[in-house]
Amino acid sequence: MATTPRTVISRQQRAGQAVRERSRQRLVVAAGEVFAEQGYTGATVQAIAKRAGVSLQTLYSAWGSKRALLRAHLEFTMTGSATAVSEDRWGAQVRAEVRAEVRADTDPDPVARLRALAAVFRSVAERVGPVWRLYRDAAAVDPEIAGDHAELERERRRTLAAALAGLDDACLRPGLTRDAAVDTLLVLAGPASYEALVEGRGYSLDGFEAWLAGCLVALLLRPADPVPTDPVPADSVPADSER
Repeated sequence: MATTPRTVISRQQRAGQAVRERSRQRLVVAAGEVFAEQGYTGATVQAIAKRAGVSLQTLYSAWGSKRALLRAHLEFTMTGSATAVSEDRWGAQVRAEVRAEVRADTDPDPVARLRALAAVFRSVAERVGPVWRLYRDAAAVDPEIAGDHAELERERRRTLAAALAGLDDACLRPGLTRDAAVDTLLVLAGPASYEALVEGRGYSLDGFEAWLAGCLVALLLRPADPVPTDPVPADSVPADSER
């Protein structure tokens, strides 16, 4: 049977789309390499296009700007998808990682959930730490990136709020609101804490994860009731005169 023109066009379109997607991904990878070497302000679109092996026009057609490439680099580093944050897939991925860590689809033990959150954040920070610094430094000199950074912080808070959603209010420390619990998690499980302790103080990743888990349990959860002990009979304690 002869191939119809419509079928040929469809195949050509699919092939063209595949080429464009490969170019977009090469540009994201190349941008990450150039950003790491030269910083955001030092990197040029010409250098990124050359590293990716594409024309400058292809870069602009694929991404439009260096700022868009920085955002795509962050999203790609976090999830392997250059549009994961924009498509709101990042929050779902974190929740899935927490469920996998605690191996439960129902509400887990609150201590186990917070330890799982610490483990997930350690994993995220390990791969995204350098990109956080890029964003922080770029936001200081570019108002549009500063806007992106603020948007990403709002998304990070929504993600953390969703991760805490499985905790019953009764598990929280007395007087601690859910909003305050999320704010505490936002600060402790944040880029600044990771940078200060791991890169500044030389904490190992295991040490950082243990610190974070301990802080979260101590600051967010209702203290455990003390284990009751049998009272010591009075006649088992010698009087002063008998000692």
